[in-house]
Amino acid sequence: MNNQLQLTTASSYLKAALFIGANIALPHLFHLVPGGGVMFLPIYVFTLCGALCYGWRFGLLTAVMTPLAGYLLFDAPALVMVPDMMLKGAVLSVVAAWLMDKNTRAIKINPLLTVVASWLLVGLMEWPFVGAAFAFQDFVTGLPGMMLMTLAGMIALKLKS
Repeated sequence: MNNQLQLTTASSYLKAALFIGANIALPHLFHLVPGGGVMFLPIYVFTLCGALCYGWRFGLLTAVMTPLAGYLLFDAPALVMVPDMMLKGAVLSVVAAWLMDKNTRAIKINPLLTVVASWLLVGLMEWPFVGAAFAFQDFVTGLPGMMLMTLAGMIALKLKS
């Protein structure tokens, strides 16, 4: 995969730390708006951008470390949400990187495919444990967030090329 950032140097870990920091800061801004966090899903924006631009390892690192660091530093997200957020971010980053690796034109033109595919996959994984209403709630409440991630992904890919 030619877009992989090898996580072996200090500069690559610094870049990952910046993405994680941005992934923590952005939700704090969106939570200033009532319901903004649930509606805009801001914790996944830089995870998606990192996975699209630097590969699955980078995306997975940001997906796992963002909710964990956010909880440890700011007690947000709530501990009960950390595993769910890690799962969603991990699936999002792996799907995004896999689609980029397949070199599909669709993903390079519209990252919405990644977002929808990831959320469907996570919903199907969660459904047996939490029920359909909770598993697919992001499709109802998080549509603005999915659009935000799509726009951010498009911008990231445009800046990368």
